[in-house]
Parts: sequence; C-alpha cells; structure tokens
Amino acid sequence: KITVGEAAGSFAFFATDSGTYVVCFSNARATQAAREVSAKITVGEQGDGVELAKAEQLAPLEDRVKRLHTSMISVRDLQDQQREQDEERYRVTSQTRRWLLWFTVLEAFVLVAVSLWQILYLKSFFEVKRVV
Repeated sequence: KITVGEAAGSFAFFATDSGTYVVCFSNARATQAAREVSAKITVGEQGDGVELAKAEQLAPLEDRVKRLHTSMISVRDLQDQQREQDEERYRVTSQTRRWLLWFTVLEAFVLVAVSLWQILYLKSFFEVKRVV
C-alpha cells in the first residue's frame, strides 16, 4: 500500500512484480463539493531500458540523455493534461452559449408578448373610458 499525502502533483510508482494492481483515490478533507481527479497510467517497460544501467556506469552524456528523456515524457504528459482540460472548457463554453441563445430567444418572446399585452390592455382601457 502506497499513500501519497499531496494535494496535487505528479507521482510515479514502478512495480517490481507483475500482476494486478489497484489504484484508489480518496480525499478525506473533501466537503460535499465534487472533485475531479485525472490519472495517466502507463503499462510497459520502465523507462525504455534506460533505468537498467547503474548510475556509476553511465557516462555524463548518457545521464543527460536519461534526464532529457524523463523531462520529455513529463512535458508530453503535461501537454496531454492541458489538452484534456481545454477540451472540457470548450465543451462547457459551447453548452453555456447554447443555453444563453435559448434564454435570449425566450427573453425576446416574453418581451414581445408583454408589449402586445400592454398595447391591447391600454387600447381596451381607453375604449371603455370613451363609452362611459
């Protein structure tokens, strides 16, 4: 069992044994508000075999390549996360625009209906006054 006490961030876990693993997310400090959690789980060889060499065996250039490879993967994951967040924002914005369009149409209809009612009411009011 691995417990991470961070509120946000990037976490890595490399399994040494093959088998089935269970990932569980919880937030003990959460209130009634819903929380969104995103996770990217990668299955495969650890680091394309770069991690197999011991640190003292790596030349400085190889160590630099290893760090650049790790950084590149982190940047790619961050870009994927940003892309997903942008898609969610676009979906919410589109939905809000659709709702606003229907609200505007309904508002215009109500405005026209109230104006017609006022015209007819005032017309009938003045016609009654003329007769009396």
